Amino acid sequence: MTATTEKLGLFLPQGRHEQMVQAAAERLSGRKTPRGGVRLVYEQAFNDLLEALDAGQLVAFPAVRGAKHRISVRVSGLLCARIRGRLDPLNLKLTDFASTAIVRFLHPPEGA
Repeated sequence: MTATTEKLGLFLPQGRHEQMVQAAAERLSGRKTPRGGVRLVYEQAFNDLLEALDAGQLVAFPAVRGAKHRISVRVSGLLCARIRGRLDPLNLKLTDFASTAIVRFLHPPEGA
């Protein structure tokens, strides 16, 4: 039985999705079939941020300004529910959450 996935519609700054695609390619360079690699790096980025929040770490969510591109990415249904459960209490938009998660994934904060 496969886990259900949900599509998240994200508005990301120009070039941000391409950076995630590159990160997926680098991580999966040794695999014969890197299928699903982009999904895996997005899920890792989102999970890392959720774990930091669960651990009580202070996280800044800077506003996302400038031109954005619409990106659709599939993530597990459980992860999607966890993300959505965090948005309202933090008064966040999905774009701000996703952008912060991606930046932290691509450039981990010191001590993380």
